[in-house]
Amino acid sequence: MPIEIIHGDVLSAKADALILTIDGVRKGLEGNLARTFARKWPDAFMDVEDQIRYLVPLGRTVATFPENECGFPLVLVASTLHHVDVLSDEQKLGVIRAAILEALALAQRHRVARLAATVMTGGWRLGFQAALSAMLDILRPIADENCPMAIALHFLFNKDYELAVESASRFHLRISTGPYKNHH
Repeated sequence: MPIEIIHGDVLSAKADALILTIDGVRKGLEGNLARTFARKWPDAFMDVEDQIRYLVPLGRTVATFPENECGFPLVLVASTLHHVDVLSDEQKLGVIRAAILEALALAQRHRVARLAATVMTGGWRLGFQAALSAMLDILRPIADENCPMAIALHFLFNKDYELAVESASRFHLRISTGPYKNHH
């Protein structure tokens, strides 16, 4: 699974699938990216929400297929946000790990060639560096250039993009980097 580090907006990605995060308790408890997706493609987001069977347990991911145009034929919805229990940092990372692994399995099952994602900080107040390191640690053992699916991690801000490139090299991951654009 080739890993791409892309500097740009994930909602502008050329990809077969996208990962969004929610609190799986009920509708209306989505993450910032899901809210942005909903503003950009309100009809497609209603399609996504209508296909989710709540309660989605923490750490689970579900596949949805928006009928209205949004640029992503498959939207994977990961239940990584949580507003009730207090979890340790290790438990938070476990939630992210479980959601990513299930998202990857679903993407492979649906023959996704390119999966777009951002770093899952999970709304936990989990630091960006810790979440990024966790995601790269999860991807490292399955990073295989011969795998037919690529995962494209998108970073909107310069400092996050630079940190991702640096972190990926520390993990000894073979990555390709996308265009470096100056965002304000």
